[in-house]
Amino acid sequence: MKKAGAAMALGAAVVGAGIYKFHEGVFRALIERDFTIPSAIGKIITQDDGNDDDLKERVYKTNMKWLMEHGIERYTMVNSRGQKLRGYLMKPEKESKVYVFGSHGYRSDGKGEWCHYAKHWVEELGYNMFFVDHQAAGESEGRYIGFSSYESKDAMEWLDFMVKEFGSDIQIILHGISMGSATVMLMTGSGNLPENVKFTVADCGFTSAYDEFACKLEALHMPELSLSFVNFINRKKAGYDFKKDTNALEAVAKAKIPMLFIHGGKDDFVPTYMVYQLHDACSSEYKDLLIVPEADHARSYYFGKKEYDEKIDDFIERFIK
Repeated sequence: MKKAGAAMALGAAVVGAGIYKFHEGVFRALIERDFTIPSAIGKIITQDDGNDDDLKERVYKTNMKWLMEHGIERYTMVNSRGQKLRGYLMKPEKESKVYVFGSHGYRSDGKGEWCHYAKHWVEELGYNMFFVDHQAAGESEGRYIGFSSYESKDAMEWLDFMVKEFGSDIQIILHGISMGSATVMLMTGSGNLPENVKFTVADCGFTSAYDEFACKLEALHMPELSLSFVNFINRKKAGYDFKKDTNALEAVAKAKIPMLFIHGGKDDFVPTYMVYQLHDACSSEYKDLLIVPEADHARSYYFGKKEYDEKIDDFIERFIK
């Protein structure tokens, strides 16, 4: 009996180790900077059929060429965790006291995200565009993606940096895409925004990282219990919690400045229903919502540029001096 009990204990330990190793692999795929998600799994998660990959690449090359030809200034900040982070400034032709702070999405970077949007802000509106590489992205240091937890804290430090560097009288607009949208929503509800920030544009953000991952696990036919295992590993290794540290829904309920929510009607990566929850929960005295029916994830600007720009311009007329 003792031998049988020992064998069972050993078997349980082996199974337990296997379960931990599996979920550690899921954690690495989601959170580690240098982990490459297998393309087959990536297509399931994003529900991307790859039909317009060539178009995306052509648009990206065209917009990146414009950004680099326009020119950028590089800035470096060391955050409270001792990581060197990179920021970039694009200046308009005429001097302006308005600065747009750009927060990029998951597994993107500053230049790759904002090359698509900067032309309207900088060339058409004549504003400064200041965008960053978040922790574990682009030219910034870091091993783990924070899914808006660390990113929002760092971005608050960037705002202080901007006010000191560019002047206490500047006006700031927050603009975030996807994970970057959740980042600016956490900032907006933090209660610590400088008075320089006038309004927030939150494009295709999730209600929380936990909610987002729950959707992805469902697409992979994995039980939600797996997410609890992954969250445990994430707290241990990356140091933050998927629920409490990325809760954009809770943050917007404390928002005091105007907010514009934007989402694609065909978004299956961050489901469209999340933006309705966020908009409804938002406590700002002035808020608005734009749904671009044809757009999938982070593509509202491609499919609805006119409506997108008009909504932003309306906020500018109302809240920028």
